[in-house]
Amino acid sequence: MPYQNVKQLRTDVLIVGGGGAGITAAISSAKNGADVLIASKGKVGNSGNTIMIGGSYAMDGESAYHDYGIKEADPKLTKKVLFDSIINDGFHISDQNLVEQFVEESPWIVNEVRLWAEKAGQKFKFGKPATWAMSGRAMGRALYQGLIDSDNIDFLEDVMVVELIKKNDTIIGAIAIDIYSGEMIEINSKSVVLGTGGFQPFSLKNTNSDMTGDGIAMAFRAGAKVADMEFLLFLLTALEPNEIKGSIMPVYFTFFDFKYKVTDRDGNEVVIPPELKAIEGKSELCKLIDLYYYGKVVSEGKGTENDGVYFDFSDSTDEEINSMFEGLMDYYSNFYKKGYYHADSVETYRDIILKNRRIKVSMGNEYTLGGIVINEKMETSLKGLYAAGECTSGTFGANRVADAVVEMMVQGYRAGVTAAEYAKGATFKENREMSKKIVETYLSYFDNSGGISAAIANIELENISDKAIHFLRNENDLNNAIIAYEKLEEKLKSVSLHSKSKAYNFEWISAIQAKNRLQCAKLAAIMAKERKESRGLHLRSDFPMVDNERYLIRQMAELLEGQIVITSRSPIVTSYDLPIGQQKDYFSYILEHEMGLENLLYNEQGESV
Repeated sequence: MPYQNVKQLRTDVLIVGGGGAGITAAISSAKNGADVLIASKGKVGNSGNTIMIGGSYAMDGESAYHDYGIKEADPKLTKKVLFDSIINDGFHISDQNLVEQFVEESPWIVNEVRLWAEKAGQKFKFGKPATWAMSGRAMGRALYQGLIDSDNIDFLEDVMVVELIKKNDTIIGAIAIDIYSGEMIEINSKSVVLGTGGFQPFSLKNTNSDMTGDGIAMAFRAGAKVADMEFLLFLLTALEPNEIKGSIMPVYFTFFDFKYKVTDRDGNEVVIPPELKAIEGKSELCKLIDLYYYGKVVSEGKGTENDGVYFDFSDSTDEEINSMFEGLMDYYSNFYKKGYYHADSVETYRDIILKNRRIKVSMGNEYTLGGIVINEKMETSLKGLYAAGECTSGTFGANRVADAVVEMMVQGYRAGVTAAEYAKGATFKENREMSKKIVETYLSYFDNSGGISAAIANIELENISDKAIHFLRNENDLNNAIIAYEKLEEKLKSVSLHSKSKAYNFEWISAIQAKNRLQCAKLAAIMAKERKESRGLHLRSDFPMVDNERYLIRQMAELLEGQIVITSRSPIVTSYDLPIGQQKDYFSYILEHEMGLENLLYNEQGESV
């Protein structure tokens, strides 16, 4: 396919990603007068991680009660309380201008999505302080309702954007591949918004598993700054049975106050101190606490097969187990077929526990805190490029406690506004030399032979990541990982495809995704090595203390003349004073700073209170 046969498209604003960030960006861009094109790797509104959501989205109770007349809301959760909690629970490295944007602008878009959901006939279950629980499919349909109610928005579905086009320091469009036909597309645009999600470099995939780092890697290769890549969020994930492996169903055992103990492979109980156990059941700090205590078991070689621990129900009767699961199934029935969580059978899971009295679980990667550096307008370090949602960094610092669903919507909406405003004063530009080079690079995959396969490359990437940047990290493993990643980068240069057809060539797409995942994972390892402390979701066995004197910083990475350059700066401060002092024991730091935003409160029926 010579360059002259590449399909040519033109739009004011190109949105990359068909999930929550992309859809809200498209809606706000169109409302501000721009012609908008969404390029989505799947179906718009039914793509990426949006459809796999199994949680909640929320605004502060103060806004819900006073501004939107929701009298069931709890106004004690004020904007200030939410603002302070995000910074505090993020171990104080959030950029506070981003937190202000999140808190101030989220109520409107949260309420708007609620109205879209009602119009689309979707069920969202309300709970205090001002939270709506829902399924991912319901959220996708609500967002899609907002999309079809808007004008001047076109879709490109099942299309993967592979590279950004730049002229001087300005982004002017992108190159994409039609997954079904294999046709290459050049999209010329006045501005580009990335809403592409995070990255997931590990072998255990949980329910949210469509995280290949495409937007982060593309932006980085184009010269944008990325930050905080060392912070990866994990949560409890099923290891068995095989048909449920990867489900995040076990995390609900914590919220619903299931009676069990956690043991290593030899049956020794893993004890979480009572003061931390109290936090585990009511805050998203549960993910951090579980990561430390269960990850420590695995890191010390005491884990089960596939690096897990056991949930042990040996002290519970059949009646007690049945009662626990009945409450869980009643709650899920608000969103899914009775007896199921998504497509996972809750009854099957219960029956294994009834039979064996224990079941294997581990910590699966759910969310990426690191990503593209943005300001409160969602502007990146490159002119004409904007980003929103999980592919960005800076709002949640070192640990996320507020809703990622809200992040994608509030940042998406703001990114769309800013991108449309920029497009009004911009003109279309071209860089045919760069476009031609990108096309030739991606078509050259078909000329390779005898090199590593995409499948093996992805397996090697996951094996390296599992050993080095998973639970508890250390200098030696991180050094070895960086070397191994660089060797894999060399292998990927000659990655070979068995099928030479461009039409729906899964190997081709997998090879591109492997390159993107590898870029992100390597940056995570480099930043994890440089951060010689433990903070938030970054845990070092060789540097177990929180060190505010040296590492109350955000780490940035930039590609300069083909080399990765790491710099750092203090977080942006607007009103919340940063802590001072030297090294502090990790969990003493959590308790002294009274961390743990109570945004996961449930009674025994699973209803938020």
